[in-house]
Amino acid sequence: MEAPREQVFRSWAKFLNPESLRSNLIAASIFLAAYEMLRTSVIDRICNFFTYEFDENGGIVSEDYRNKVLSLDKSPLKASLLWLKEMSAIGDAEIKLVDDIREHRNDLAHDLPKFLTTADAEININLLGAIYDLVRKIDRWWIKEVEISVNSDFDGQEVADADIQSGTMIFIQMMLRIATGEDSLVFWDEFQKQAVNFSD
Repeated sequence: MEAPREQVFRSWAKFLNPESLRSNLIAASIFLAAYEMLRTSVIDRICNFFTYEFDENGGIVSEDYRNKVLSLDKSPLKASLLWLKEMSAIGDAEIKLVDDIREHRNDLAHDLPKFLTTADAEININLLGAIYDLVRKIDRWWIKEVEISVNSDFDGQEVADADIQSGTMIFIQMMLRIATGEDSLVFWDEFQKQAVNFSD
């Protein structure tokens, strides 16, 4: 068992090392942002799907949305996930995973200093990767089963899952690369190539 003095030393080293502090701050902010993107993507897309009327304040929540989605749980996120489960887009494992992600997000948001200064408190990068996997699964299902199915331009065409990319997927993938220290310049390089083509 580690002596208290050694644990204190490692905690100070974690906090005072500029590289460690910087990487943990970046990872924490990316995790919080990615969670909000997951939450917004799941809730807003379904809410918008069930929005039929608008006023000066925006969309009016429909009775369909109240009855078919919000009635499933008091939490709009959980209700939306349960609706996606009813649609066979996700299963119980994904819902449990979102619970784990939300719990870790709450720990980060409410006690960030612990993750910056305590040697054994680590930001769970695996859960950040899980956020991307969830968004990828849900977005691909939504685009394929909802958006493409009502778009006559795709009549008779088979679209492979690998060919389906959403803006949210790309955004979170880029943040994940930064959080894990992978080369994120691939996106910048591609943007520069496209910018040259756009200016021609």
